[in-house]
Amino acid sequence: MKLAVMTIFAHPKQIIGNDQKPQTYITPLEQKVKLMQDLGVDTLIVVNFDSAFANLSPSDFIEDYLCGFKCKHAVAGFDFRYGHNGEGNMETLKIEGKRFLEVTEMKKFEIDHEKVSSTKLRNLIGKGRFADIPSYLGSYFESQGTIDSEDNQHVIVTLSEAFLTPPPGVYLIEIHTEGNVHEGIAHQIMDGSFQGSWH
Repeated sequence: MKLAVMTIFAHPKQIIGNDQKPQTYITPLEQKVKLMQDLGVDTLIVVNFDSAFANLSPSDFIEDYLCGFKCKHAVAGFDFRYGHNGEGNMETLKIEGKRFLEVTEMKKFEIDHEKVSSTKLRNLIGKGRFADIPSYLGSYFESQGTIDSEDNQHVIVTLSEAFLTPPPGVYLIEIHTEGNVHEGIAHQIMDGSFQGSWH
């Protein structure tokens, strides 16, 4: 069988929440595609999270998506929810899905008695605690941006708006550009648009 990963885009908060400002991501979709390729995923399925998807019944989610994608064995976390208002969970998936597929539930993964989650990672990034992130993410936090100007010692980079932006501060960084790796110290500053610049 082929290994497939299903993800959703855009962030559910933009559809079912009151937060209408553009969302930022730990791993934006473009980076997620590359990450899945590097991990050997055969197929990445990107589902458009819209109001129709948000209002699917749990049984319709199983039939339209899991069965629609010819899934034979589904793997999800212990707290996975699906269907309208998250009415479906791992127990209902095991019960309703057993006619079509096998189900494996991944147990809670904890570090220091705390669940490893995107919320935890967002909090670490928001506090600038980047030395702690590899323990949770498996690698250092990465961002992408555009070089605005550079000379022999200084580079100014405008960070992509899709990524979570670190708080103002001074950081040890690596810049990967055109096959080269540069180590340095970055000063993160913020402008009025909340878009970050590394100096």
